Amino acid sequence: MRVNWVFATGYNLDPTVNIEQLKSCGPTWGGWSTWRGCGTDNVICHDQTKLQQLLQRNFQANCNFYMPTNLYSDLGRPHGVRIYNGEYLAELDNIEDVIALHLVAPISDIVLLAGFDLAKLIPVEDQFKLHKIRNYHGLVRSTIATSPAVQWVVVDHAADLDKAYRELDNITCDTMENVLQLIT
Repeated sequence: MRVNWVFATGYNLDPTVNIEQLKSCGPTWGGWSTWRGCGTDNVICHDQTKLQQLLQRNFQANCNFYMPTNLYSDLGRPHGVRIYNGEYLAELDNIEDVIALHLVAPISDIVLLAGFDLAKLIPVEDQFKLHKIRNYHGLVRSTIATSPAVQWVVVDHAADLDKAYRELDNITCDTMENVLQLIT
């Protein structure tokens, strides 16, 4: 069984969780900001400015570091990085979360999602912010819906999933404790 973890941007692993036990279930994926708090194995950066900063620090020596193909040449074909195809034109925050889902879907039977908030959207006054939130949820939902052979498990989700997610047959919620007991 092929299991992968995806950590959402802003997620910090609970210090009581044994990271090695978690990683024994499967590799971990997430955006560049998850690496420090989660020790993410496979790290994605889609922002050119941040990529330049991380490459100057030889960040790729610490993990499997992914960057978009269209920036690879522009940044001097850095050694030790991995590249992915795809352009994301939708306006949204935390694009690395969506890219991680796209990268793990074809190589997974189960994807464990930690730190994702897939509850009903709470309206915000800032219409552009609401637009970006809707785009994010639309892309997350689309990725799950177009990967019906993959079981998606949202770990330690505080509220009920939004109706748009509950309509999907291949997504469920569970606790970190149960996941670790079942998988390890």
